[in-house]
Amino acid sequence: MQDILKKLQEESCKPTLAHNHKGASSILIPLIEEKGETYILYEVRSRHITQPLEVCFPGGRLEKHEKRKKAALRETCEELLVNEKQVEIISALDGHMSVNGRAIWPFIGILHDYHNTYSRDEVDHVFKVPLSYFLTHEPEVHKMVYKPFLEDNFPYELVGGKDYPFMTMKRDLLFYQYDGEVIWGITAEITYKFIQKIKQYRKSDD
Repeated sequence: MQDILKKLQEESCKPTLAHNHKGASSILIPLIEEKGETYILYEVRSRHITQPLEVCFPGGRLEKHEKRKKAALRETCEELLVNEKQVEIISALDGHMSVNGRAIWPFIGILHDYHNTYSRDEVDHVFKVPLSYFLTHEPEVHKMVYKPFLEDNFPYELVGGKDYPFMTMKRDLLFYQYDGEVIWGITAEITYKFIQKIKQYRKSDD
């Protein structure tokens, strides 16, 4: 695993998204090394904030003129109650676009000397999953279809009537289940993207 982390650190990431879209966020994929094994740390959002009890990575919106990497570091420190010296950001993944059109910038980092601390204002609890689990388990894939929701006073007569074939959008939803926790949605997508990169490195070493 150390060889793969070194490759991640050496790789020059070329983001697929050109700039910081309005409402862009940065997140951190936190890695923890314990007794020779690498884990990914996840948060479960507080029941008192939006998307309550959903599994996520530490992260949040970029402040005005804030750099992406700095935002990921700031949010991680605030949510996990760690200092910047404990967070070693080693690489980044390509930008990720959410369904609502907002850019998400994922960074990869190692958490040093972490003792399961977190802000109870934002986080209900944390848990970790061995990286080896993701390398040996594919996510469940389920289909979601997005359809337009039209108001009661929508002028159907202007578009050919109520039978007009409005466009729908299909999307794969990924799910990982581990020890009673469910990782899904964007968090699962970013996890999958990270795991694919690791598999790519491992394959190149064979």
